[in-house]
Amino acid sequence: MKAGGTLPAGPGDVIVQGEDLGMWIAGQVAGWERLVPAQQYLLKMLGVHPETEGVPRVPARRSQDERWAANLATARQFHAREEHLQPARKHIETVNGEEI
Repeated sequence: MKAGGTLPAGPGDVIVQGEDLGMWIAGQVAGWERLVPAQQYLLKMLGVHPETEGVPRVPARRSQDERWAANLATARQFHAREEHLQPARKHIETVNGEEI
């Protein structure tokens, strides 16, 4: 930033030492409430704010129970339609508007 650089617009724009800065910033913004005031201050000095436009939001992680329930619903839907549970390796099933 001191050298005139700008914040990355999205994931994959700037990678430093293997760290995707766009995804890192998105993670900080998504967890803004959990940051201590000193961390929030430092991010604000860099130009990162909780309402920053254009920063991709990190989707909330689902619990193992939620993933299991989604996978089970997917398997049931596929089995009801195809009468077997041997989908192609790259098969995508849409359940409740979500691709799994």
